[in-house]
Amino acid sequence: MLTNTFCHLPRIGNVTERKIWEVGIPSWEEARTNGGRHPKLFSKAALETLEESEDRLGNGEVDWFAQRLPRNETWRLCSHFTDRAAFVDIETTSGPGQVHITTIALYDGKRLRTYVHGRNLEAFCDDIREYSLLVTFNGRCFDAPIIQRELQTPLPEAHVDLRFVLRSLGMKGGLKSCEKQMGLGRNDLEGLDGYFAVLLWHEYQATGDERALQTLLAYNAADVLSMPVLLAHAYEAKLRETPFFTASPPRPEIPKNPHQACPEIIQRIRKRFGLRFLPKMR
Repeated sequence: MLTNTFCHLPRIGNVTERKIWEVGIPSWEEARTNGGRHPKLFSKAALETLEESEDRLGNGEVDWFAQRLPRNETWRLCSHFTDRAAFVDIETTSGPGQVHITTIALYDGKRLRTYVHGRNLEAFCDDIREYSLLVTFNGRCFDAPIIQRELQTPLPEAHVDLRFVLRSLGMKGGLKSCEKQMGLGRNDLEGLDGYFAVLLWHEYQATGDERALQTLLAYNAADVLSMPVLLAHAYEAKLRETPFFTASPPRPEIPKNPHQACPEIIQRIRKRFGLRFLPKMR
C-alpha cells in the first residue's frame, strides 16, 4: 500500500490522492512515468519528493515516511515495515507522586519480552532500539509519554496507535472491548482490566507472592499478543477502503501466553475488595 500512497507528498491530501488513483495513476511507478502530464495533481515539488520516496523506501527509512504521512494514515507503513515492529504495552500504578511503570510487555511477532519495575525495567531502553515501528493501543496518549518521561528513552518515531485506527473503522472502546468485537477471549484473564493490574502489583509488593506478579505479567503480555491480530484486521479493513484490496490474508494466530494467571490470586483480590465486577479505569 505504501507504494500506492501519495498523501505524504507536498500539497496532496486524501481527496487529491483519490483523484490521482481515478485518473489511472495507482502507483509510484506509474506516477514517475505519467505524473508530469497532470500538473494540477502533481506539483514539481511533489514529483521530486516522489523520487526521493523511492530512495527512502529502498533504504528502509520508516521515520521519513512517518514524518510526512497524516497521522490517521500511518497504518500504511505496515505494508513494508511490520517485520521491524514492536508491539508495546505498559502497566502502571499510582503513588503519592505521579504514576509509574510496574511492567512492560514487548512483542515483535516472534519473541515476547517482559520488564518489571525494580528488576529489569531499564533493559527495555536497549531492546526497543532494535525496532523502527511502534504499535500500541492508546499509546500516543498513555504508554509512550509515560515511558519517555520515566525511562528517558527515545521510542520509534513511526507509531501506529490501534485505538485510533480501529475507531475510524467503527470499533469503539478499549483494547479488551475491541478483542471481544473480534471474538477473541482471554480465558483466566477474562474480566480483568487496568484497575485490577494495579491491585495485582500492590498484592505482589505487599506479599512478595510471585503468583501475583506472574498474573500481572500474563495480563500485560495478553495485551501485546493480541495486537498483531487487531493490526491485521485494521490493515485489511482500511485497505478495503482503497482500490487496492485483492484478497484477505490469513489472520495471525495469538500465541500461547508464557505467563500463567493464578485463579487463586484473582479470587483473593476480588474477595478482599468486594469486586463482583471490575470498574473501568483505562
